[in-house]
Amino acid sequence: MFGFCGASLHQLRAAGFSDDALLATPARVALGAVSGTFAALVLYPLDFVRQTATGTAGRPVFAWSSIPFGACAFGLFLRPGGADKPLSDRAARALGASAVALAAELPLDRAKIALAGGLRNAALVTTFRWPLSAALLLAFETVVR
Repeated sequence: MFGFCGASLHQLRAAGFSDDALLATPARVALGAVSGTFAALVLYPLDFVRQTATGTAGRPVFAWSSIPFGACAFGLFLRPGGADKPLSDRAARALGASAVALAAELPLDRAKIALAGGLRNAALVTTFRWPLSAALLLAFETVVR
């Protein structure tokens, strides 16, 4: 998901789009949703963990939860000039965007809920992913400057 979003930003910049246009609110949410969709499509036939956890072994399961995660994570985090802000501001933005993205993803992730033994446990496990998700957003922003 991060790779597709970064490659898309690179190609659009090369085509002459400014960061102000690319990182306007609807564009960054759309870019995140498309990146989440692309990630789910790439994983779709190969996601054996999701197939096993949801009891559909042998039949591909689409990771719908990747779409709201991408839309929220990139939509809330990316900002024009955001990479030039102090690290504390960027980290706060990353933690906030990650929290919203993980909360939006959780109800749709049947595999995570099944593996964790219920929604409550899945929410607890998701909190462990929160700092990692924020760190990935910070790294992504640094790389795509």
